Amino acid sequence: MAFYADFAGYYDKIFPLRENTWRFLDRWLPAEGSILDLGCGPGHYCGRLVSAGRRCLGIDLDPGMIEVAESLHPEASFMIMGLQEVGMLAEGSRDGIICIGNVLPHLPTQELEGFLAAVRRVLRPGGRWIVQTVNFDPLLHLDEHVFRDLVFPEDKLVFHRRYRRRPDGNITFRTRLARDGQTLFSGETVLHPRLSHQYRALHEAAGLNLLGHYADFTEAPFVGRKSAGSVFVFEVPGDQPKMGTPEGGTR
Repeated sequence: MAFYADFAGYYDKIFPLRENTWRFLDRWLPAEGSILDLGCGPGHYCGRLVSAGRRCLGIDLDPGMIEVAESLHPEASFMIMGLQEVGMLAEGSRDGIICIGNVLPHLPTQELEGFLAAVRRVLRPGGRWIVQTVNFDPLLHLDEHVFRDLVFPEDKLVFHRRYRRRPDGNITFRTRLARDGQTLFSGETVLHPRLSHQYRALHEAAGLNLLGHYADFTEAPFVGRKSAGSVFVFEVPGDQPKMGTPEGGTR
């Protein structure tokens, strides 16, 4: 994705692997088997999943991200691929699929139903689908929302993000990374937001059963217009595989 092309070299600084996220994934994903990481970035969660005994394929549209991921995590597999291409993977070939960060809203609204049908088809019975997004419930009535800056004093970096509502109901997402006030890069892209109840209804219509809905990866309760984030866990109906725990055991 062109929006992230100049961002690859800084991604790991701004969005590093977070232990809370890893513990959540290890708890909710099958303890073994094949996992697909959508929008994998530099591949850190794929690498951690492989080290914990799973197999992992990470996909990302940005060649720079995939190059970094292959360099850092040769034990995992990576491909340049978009969300729209998930349906090309073999039916029932994955025990879990994850989508960490606000990746899903990049998918145009008219393509979401087909994408979720592909997720459902690629997962085995009992397979898990974990997806994180910004919680748009408190944002869609606003003309503009400015996020708190991410500041990295040791590198003199500041990462700015803002949303601006478009006439068509979508959002223009603008970013800027600066050092000592000088812009290193800036960019914008269009996001296609949905309310949390819309996400849930679309998933259930695709045949995915809701197991949990949280505000973040600490499993804090999701609260409508108050939560900043949204983390869903869905499951394909069928036999349930052995699941992991934060300690690497089973539950």
